Amino acid sequence: MKIRQYLLKLEDDLMTGGGRWVADFTESFRELPLGDTNFDMVILGNTRPRGFLLSRFFAWVALPNYPVACFAYSDDPDLKRLSSSLKAIAEYREKEEMPWAWLVIVNEGPFSPRAQALVERNDSKEIGIALVDLASQEITASKSYIGRRMGRLAKRFK
Repeated sequence: MKIRQYLLKLEDDLMTGGGRWVADFTESFRELPLGDTNFDMVILGNTRPRGFLLSRFFAWVALPNYPVACFAYSDDPDLKRLSSSLKAIAEYREKEEMPWAWLVIVNEGPFSPRAQALVERNDSKEIGIALVDLASQEITASKSYIGRRMGRLAKRFK
């Protein structure tokens, strides 16, 4: 599978309800520059799900409506752009008052052991990170709850 195909599948899955356990994703952007990073894809949504009349009313009354996002970029097996990407995401989160976001880094080959260890040690509750190696179909996800969830979602494309 190629990176573009993977990103299309990820976008389709999130936009059609694959991430509904935590958010309703409604907008998608390609080649979005933020800070020093050009993200291949950014998908935006919010935590208040859509539904029929009764479930929509319950969601409006009982659930907060926070904005959330999934950022994706590719071809960085050593994670040289990770620091600038996390900084750009943090600034975007602060500006949009976003409680959390996902970062998916896709590569058509293996990530360095240092890169995998760096992501596995990340326990940030605000940004969940997943490394997707399309060649071996391996997913490395951060230890935070949203990182683990993104890892499970990303495995759907094996």
